[in-house]
Amino acid sequence: MKKKQDISIFNSEGLASLIFCTILNFNQVEVQTMSVLDENVAIFKYFEEISKIPHGSFHEEKIADYVENFAKEHDFKYVRDDMNNVIIYKDATPGYENHDTVMLQAHMDMVCEKNKDDDFDFETDALNLYVEDGWLKAKGTTLGADDGFGVSYMLAILSDDTLKHPNLECVFTVQEEVGLLGSINLKKEYFNAKKMIGLDGGGEISTCTTTSGGRYAYVDKTCMFEEVNKPTYKLIVKGLDGGHSGACIDQEKGNSIKILFRVLQTLKDIQIVSVNGGLKENAIPREAEATFVSDIKPNIDSIVKDLKTEFEFSDSKLDIQLEETEKATKAFTSKDTNELITLYYLLPNGLQHKSMAIEGLTLASLNLGKLRTEDNVVKCAFCIRSPLESMKDELGNKVNMIAQLCNASEHEDTNFCGWNYEANSPLRDTLKEILKRQGVEMETEASHGGMETGILKGLIPDLDIITYGPIAEGCHTPEEKLNLESFQKAYKNLCDLIAEL
Repeated sequence: MKKKQDISIFNSEGLASLIFCTILNFNQVEVQTMSVLDENVAIFKYFEEISKIPHGSFHEEKIADYVENFAKEHDFKYVRDDMNNVIIYKDATPGYENHDTVMLQAHMDMVCEKNKDDDFDFETDALNLYVEDGWLKAKGTTLGADDGFGVSYMLAILSDDTLKHPNLECVFTVQEEVGLLGSINLKKEYFNAKKMIGLDGGGEISTCTTTSGGRYAYVDKTCMFEEVNKPTYKLIVKGLDGGHSGACIDQEKGNSIKILFRVLQTLKDIQIVSVNGGLKENAIPREAEATFVSDIKPNIDSIVKDLKTEFEFSDSKLDIQLEETEKATKAFTSKDTNELITLYYLLPNGLQHKSMAIEGLTLASLNLGKLRTEDNVVKCAFCIRSPLESMKDELGNKVNMIAQLCNASEHEDTNFCGWNYEANSPLRDTLKEILKRQGVEMETEASHGGMETGILKGLIPDLDIITYGPIAEGCHTPEEKLNLESFQKAYKNLCDLIAEL
């Protein structure tokens, strides 16, 4: 039987004492690990304190106040910008003054998700923490371990005068979960660091070696309506798995918008009324639909059969339906309909290039994530990804040229830098050696998703970067949980790493 215990006492030892008792009850760690727990009360104290402060994306003012007040109380120099990013500076301990400055970085915002039946307000309520089988969780909601563990680690390091370290720049950012917006606002003059430890990655024995940069591209096509008096049909594409445009773009998942126009380009003498699909630029769209007029009901059986065969293994639940619907009184002209179909049939999508340095890593991709008809304008949005600016430029140019050929316009925004793989990383080698002393072989991960490490790499091109953190699972869901033994162990490894720099 699983045991649960609510945390109701919020003080400097409340969470640490509970964890200690829980670990004793479950006999999950050796005595040596339990002694580490006693020594590292600060990480539990700070995690508990920030869990009392609402800090969802776009609502980071209060947690920024907390971090700023912490800096004032400890007499640290700090910067707080107009977005509520906070950077705290801590001088090197004696003997480390001439060592390279090290940046630690984590984001203060959390994803706010809760179970449907839970009465919880993320803008006012404290998280309801409890421990179960050696894991820290929040009752009915996300826990905010992403990235509360990183915030707690930095506060604990800043408050501990016994640790050995070079000059530290502790960077607390905002709005990471909604597009890395806080880090994009950072300025180069804030920093002197030559090394960076990004505290927004987990696994305890793993580190990330590259992340993708990103850019949003938008295509608008203005169409002319004309009056029509023909039967009207709706073409529906649904049943696809979808997925994150960084993590899943190489899995041959069907894109509902591209499939929609794959079918439409086989039809003759139709006029489009509207087309819509997808939800977000960075999510592979699962559903799309087109309304059009035609003198006769088209037969789509052959193309549907082909598509179901093509997606038999990657999207076995693909469902394509054609049904007659309420009669439309106007539709796009035949010329604009043909240009629209040609545009979306030709626009690139999906995996474009694989890395030759890291097996299995997507190096460049783009995702046609959202399509809308607004009055007589059809608009779409792409998320373009690559750690290389040249590849993002190339894909943006391709989208732009195809748009122009079809009498549409293209524009781009929200460009953020990537962090390309570098074979030589002294910082990564140091972490590898620390783990090796424990009999553990360090693992490396490469991501096609965007991370704040890329933004900082763009600001400071010669920055040596690793990511590090404890084991956590279920991030961005109410099932999120943080492994407490790993939380302690990764913190000790982090402190050992900083002392060796």
